[in-house]
Amino acid sequence: MKKMILALALAAAAAVSLGAVMAEETETPSAAAVPSSSYVYTNEKTGISLTLPGNRVEDKSSNDFQYRAYLPDSGMSLSILSHEMNQPLPSAEMKKEQAKARKFLEESMRNSGEKQVSLKQEKVGGETAILAETEGAGQNGNFSVLRYVFPLQNGTYMVSWTMKKEDLKGNRSLVKSMMDTVRFFPVMQTVSVKGTAYTYDIPANMRVDYDPPVAPDHVLVAGNRNLMTGVLALPIKENGDFSFLPASLSSLTEAQKQNIVDHFKAKLASESTGKYVKNVTFRFMPINGRDGLVLDFDDQGDHSRSYIFVKDGRYISFDYIYNMKEKDYAEKIIRQSVSSISL
Repeated sequence: MKKMILALALAAAAAVSLGAVMAEETETPSAAAVPSSSYVYTNEKTGISLTLPGNRVEDKSSNDFQYRAYLPDSGMSLSILSHEMNQPLPSAEMKKEQAKARKFLEESMRNSGEKQVSLKQEKVGGETAILAETEGAGQNGNFSVLRYVFPLQNGTYMVSWTMKKEDLKGNRSLVKSMMDTVRFFPVMQTVSVKGTAYTYDIPANMRVDYDPPVAPDHVLVAGNRNLMTGVLALPIKENGDFSFLPASLSSLTEAQKQNIVDHFKAKLASESTGKYVKNVTFRFMPINGRDGLVLDFDDQGDHSRSYIFVKDGRYISFDYIYNMKEKDYAEKIIRQSVSSISL
């Protein structure tokens, strides 16, 4: 929570100063106009993207955590501040964090000397944002600011648009159209599967452990607060439990598929937690262009999913497990992770 508050404090302070020195920023000699029809700002460090007009003047002081630019066609200054958390927040804490962020933003606006015009919550880019509209007076006249604050599971983000007060009416729809393009994505790292040439992407905030006895049958295990993942890459000849598998999962007959399913069901039932396993499903399907099997089941409030392949004489399984309360977070991560699997 302290990190979120710090991020909001930095965001509020930067946005307020941006309005007060708007004219000076547009005349900064270190800035350079960038011509093109449109520009997609993408921050791979913090996981945010936003489509902007190509005609913009970027401030060279921009860094990995703050982007600043002036849009001459609309007379607006832009500030994007972003802060990724070391660990994702649990879903159960999100409403509380949104309320705290709103309260902190209210206090920050009061302390800035700006007049609060409105403060509301709305959906922007598929996420919940706190939208604050304020106005104030600077050396170069009256100005208006539209601030979008996003307290999300992966981090805190603030997008601020500052302009002359008389330009707000004409710019409001432009700001909305640009904010409709905002997207947030998990920051990922590519990890190698020990002893193989296989790789896949997992969240950058996950610590990777290659050493048993954390999970002696997995060649790697990683996790964060909301999701765990691991990979099995077992030689079939050395592991009798998987001797029923064919040399490939391609071109299987229905009888072969049923045989595989029956063996997996028996294997699940034989494990110590087998009596708690429910809602087991099997899907034979292409996964990244390679034939595979997706196994899902629930176990005492947790959901497990395995993406299974047979290659190089190995049983290969990319496994994910999460508490059902974290389904929305986990499913987004899993989709991106699975799309990166390279065998």
